[in-house]
Amino acid sequence: MDTDEILEEIGSYGLFQKRNSLLLGLIIFVLTFQTVSMVFIGGEPRWRCKGNSSICTRNETFSSYDGFYKARCNMSSDDWEFTTEFTSIITEWNLICGAEYYASLSQSILFIGWIPGAFIIGRLSDKFGRKQVLFPAVFFVAVSSLASSFVPVLWLFLTLRGITGFFQGGVYITLYVLTTEFVGPKHRSLAGTVVWIFYTSSLMILSGLAYGIREWRTLSIVISAPAFLLLIFWRWVPESCRWLIVHNRVGEARKVFSLIATINKKRLPTEKLALAENNHNAVEEGGFLDLVHTRIQLIQTVILWFAWFTNSMVYYGVLLSVGVLGGNLYLNFFLTSAIDIPSNFFVIWFMSWEKGLLCKSFYGRKRALILCMNLAAVFCITVSLIPPESDSGSTAARVIFTVLGKFCINASFSTIYVFSSELLPTDKTHPVIPFAVMSGFACASGCLCGLLPETLGRRTLETLEDIFHASPLHDELRDSDQSEEHLTSSV
Repeated sequence: MDTDEILEEIGSYGLFQKRNSLLLGLIIFVLTFQTVSMVFIGGEPRWRCKGNSSICTRNETFSSYDGFYKARCNMSSDDWEFTTEFTSIITEWNLICGAEYYASLSQSILFIGWIPGAFIIGRLSDKFGRKQVLFPAVFFVAVSSLASSFVPVLWLFLTLRGITGFFQGGVYITLYVLTTEFVGPKHRSLAGTVVWIFYTSSLMILSGLAYGIREWRTLSIVISAPAFLLLIFWRWVPESCRWLIVHNRVGEARKVFSLIATINKKRLPTEKLALAENNHNAVEEGGFLDLVHTRIQLIQTVILWFAWFTNSMVYYGVLLSVGVLGGNLYLNFFLTSAIDIPSNFFVIWFMSWEKGLLCKSFYGRKRALILCMNLAAVFCITVSLIPPESDSGSTAARVIFTVLGKFCINASFSTIYVFSSELLPTDKTHPVIPFAVMSGFACASGCLCGLLPETLGRRTLETLEDIFHASPLHDELRDSDQSEEHLTSSV
């Protein structure tokens, strides 16, 4: 049974697909709050001297940009206090003077959980069905994220963040696959990109919610509780017709095709379906090794993996670093989020040459990916070259080039989703596999870190000679030199 051929006859992007994109897009909209909420929930407000302090007498507020910022580490808590502009886990558990990294760790733990979640839940969706796995994962995201709003201790908060990341990674991948598997090839780039407009809208709304709700627990409840309402979408989201066919469940696939045809007001090609039911063969399921079975497939897979890794790192690195740009945090976050909307429309136009104004060879997935990633690199390098002064000119320049970089890396990210889903066949795998390479990078990095020296209890290294003597490689080089000297003397 040729799914694309049937979808073309019953509507490859009709009312059903648009309704489906809306429902699944709303899931992305609500769950995206958790992805980057630590920008605000883990933010650090400025601090000031207490009015009755005889040690801290400055009449101003201090942030991480100020030279006096770390002076509080030598003061008693009776001499200084946080401003009341907002609360966060930093103010809740006093994460200062060496403990600030716990705030960043809470974001890192979410992404650490994301990697195995995307791989494991993605594989479960291959085996048991997209819908059957998607909604339980949504439920667990709702439970863990809401529970983190009430925890009294930091370690439990971090644990729940990791659980949230695990299930959210699976939701994103499964949801994207479920969205595109109902669409014909002509509209796949449109459907695969439009759904992420809900992601962008969520980021924009989050900046407004954080601006209006300055108490972190209240903000966490507001952005977590609506996830439970998403479970009612179970009734209207069917199982993937492509997955049903791959797993030889043609009768159920026929019902889904009938539903699509009814909503799209198209005639169901009963003759083709009947012929397919009488002559169907189960499509052979593939596995991970199919991606590296041939030399060409191996090269393509490795390139896609690295592109996924790079896009993920740059995209979230830019988005989560808006707090260091200077200026207003809420405005910076809104601008770097809102730029994704024109970026998505740009990449839809660029990937679909039929709607272009230039020659056919100018457009396409590959060219969009190459162009956008290289432009993102240029803009990010430009930001790093701008002097770190806090004057309005430098701040504005940093924000402008960051927004431009975000435009390009978002376009690249949207392209890699579509590109990888088209390069990797449905009967073999789906875009979950590129996430598996992140665990490979993490493992390789962990092994390479064994060559670095331990710094616990050691004095601060000040010269290149200190670095050489502190490295584990120094012992090996020294032993090698001694062996050579001993051999020479013996001769």
